[in-house]
Amino acid sequence: MLRLHLISLMLTGCLLTSVTACMPSSVKKPKLVMLDHPLVGKIWHVKQQAFVDQSTLVEQLLANEYILLGERHDNLVHHQHQAWFIETLAKQNRHASVAFEMIDNYQGDRLSKQKITSVEQLIDVLNLSKSNWQYELRYKNIFAAALEAGFDIDAANLNSKRLMHTVMQGEEKLPDDYQQMLAKTPFTDQQYGALQLEINEAHCNMLPDKSSRSMALGQRLRDAIMAHSLLKSKADVKVLIAGIGHVRNDRAVPLYLKTNLNNSENKIFSIGFIEVDNELKNAKDYLQYTGYQSLPFDIFWFTPKVQRTDSCEELRKHFKDMKLK
Repeated sequence: MLRLHLISLMLTGCLLTSVTACMPSSVKKPKLVMLDHPLVGKIWHVKQQAFVDQSTLVEQLLANEYILLGERHDNLVHHQHQAWFIETLAKQNRHASVAFEMIDNYQGDRLSKQKITSVEQLIDVLNLSKSNWQYELRYKNIFAAALEAGFDIDAANLNSKRLMHTVMQGEEKLPDDYQQMLAKTPFTDQQYGALQLEINEAHCNMLPDKSSRSMALGQRLRDAIMAHSLLKSKADVKVLIAGIGHVRNDRAVPLYLKTNLNNSENKIFSIGFIEVDNELKNAKDYLQYTGYQSLPFDIFWFTPKVQRTDSCEELRKHFKDMKLK
C-alpha cells in the first residue's frame, strides 16, 4: 500500500525492540517495474494541484534555503534524481551542503579528520562502520556529484546503537539540545497516534505496543537530529537526503526546522519521490488513496517501482529467527 511507503523505517531498516537486528538486504541491483506507467517521470506540485516541468521545479527549488529530498532507499531512480539536483545546484554556482541520513555522527567525525579527494575514499571511510546502506550500489552517484561540486558532506544521523540507548531511556533523558528541539515542536495526541499507527502498519501489525511507542519516539528524535544537522550548516543552501518519511511537512524534519528557525524568511521545500501504483493512474488518486486532504510534501515526483519480496513474510521470518536465538 502507498500509505506504508510514506514512512522511513527506523535505524536503517532495523527494528527497535529489546534486541536491535537488521533484516537481510540484497546487494543485487534492484529490478524496476511499471516503467510505462502514465505518471512515471511526472512532477506534481501539491499546492498548485498541477504538473510542472523540471525547469519550473528548478526555479522553485533555487528560491529556498532548505531542500529536503525524500527517497525509498533501494530505488536507484530516486538517487539519480537527487544527483541531478546537486549537479543543477552546482551549475547555478550555489554554495551548498548535503546532509545524509545514511551518515551517522561517528562516520561524520571520521570524515572531518580527513581530506576526502575521491568518492572511493569517502565510501571506504564510511564502511569503517558496519551498516546496511550499500553505499557503493546506492549512493555513489550522489556522493560523486557532491564532491565534484565541492559541497560539504554532512552527517545527519545518530549512530544506531547510541540512538537505541537514548530512546530506551525515554524522552526525559535526552541530551539538552534534542530536548529543546522537541519541546519547541510538541506533538499532539493525533500526531503521535498517526505516527504510531503507520509504524505498526509498516511492520504488518506485528510489533508489541511498547516497541511501536519507542519507535515513534525514535522517529521523532531522528527527525529532530536531522533538522539540527541542517541548522548547523553555514552553506547558502542546505540539502537533506533522507527516507521519504523524514521529509513530511506535517510532522517530520520540515516541522522541526520551522519551529527552530529564528528567521521566518527561511524557506523550506520538500520533495517526495513516489513509486507509482498500477491501480492509480492519476495524481489526484494518490491524494484520495492516502486519506490526506493534501499530501505532506511540496512536490510529488513519480518514479518506477522497485520489485520487492513480501516484506511481511520477511518480517515473520525475522521475528522467528530472533526467537530461535
